[in-house]
Amino acid sequence: MGVAIPNASTMNWFQFRGITNELDSNLASTDYRQFTVSKTGEFNFKIADINTNIKIVDQNNKVVAEAKAKNEAAQTSAKLGPGTYTAVISQAVRGVNEREYTLDITERQSVMMVGNGAQMKGIARAVVGNDSGVQKHSLTVAQGGEFVGNMSLPYTRWAVMSKEGKVVASGDTMDPTKSGEDMLKKPSFKIEPGQYELVIVPPKNVIGEIPYQLNFIQKVAKAPESTEERPFDKIMREREARLKQWAAEDANKSSSKAKTTPYKMSLLA
Repeated sequence: MGVAIPNASTMNWFQFRGITNELDSNLASTDYRQFTVSKTGEFNFKIADINTNIKIVDQNNKVVAEAKAKNEAAQTSAKLGPGTYTAVISQAVRGVNEREYTLDITERQSVMMVGNGAQMKGIARAVVGNDSGVQKHSLTVAQGGEFVGNMSLPYTRWAVMSKEGKVVASGDTMDPTKSGEDMLKKPSFKIEPGQYELVIVPPKNVIGEIPYQLNFIQKVAKAPESTEERPFDKIMREREARLKQWAAEDANKSSSKAKTTPYKMSLLA
């Protein structure tokens, strides 16, 4: 019974584990793994083993993505249409044979941000080997503005990067005591329309799979307090002023009466 070929369009994540036990035309120790794509989408390919190269080739043997892991894990991404693809995993050092490798293939989400914000859903998993655990997704800002980011996963960092590699927004959940913090009190950032990369670094000590959400919420400016007096307040203020005035007048009348002698008395000699 043959091994089932995974369909990248029907899974958020899958992994190829194997051994480079064949020699290619350059005498590099190599392995070949196939997968299919049934719906056009963007995917990340991450190799966690150092001194290991990966190439993704289509049915016409055209290279559509490639990465080289030297001293740390390497990652590349590509937009793929329907078809069958082959992942070519090879050793960078000649003479190194029968070496294990781990190749992760994940959906690269395309998040759309509009005026009221955006939402990105992902899954955090335990890292393997030299894998940094960094996740990368595409972010398209259709309508810019001022936003606040809210990450549901503790001990996680995130950043929005421009095409030039500049950080335009970032945040983290490294302090659990701030998990219930009011959204309006969180730092906000302004972002202009354009194409960005969303980078997420979950904790490495994840057990199993943990779903998470990163929400971008439009920051609404607090309406300034009105300086115009309400009709009810005006009535109460004027009433209080009249009562004070009447009380003062009554006090003056009482004082005047107390000092007045109604009869003049004279002593007879």
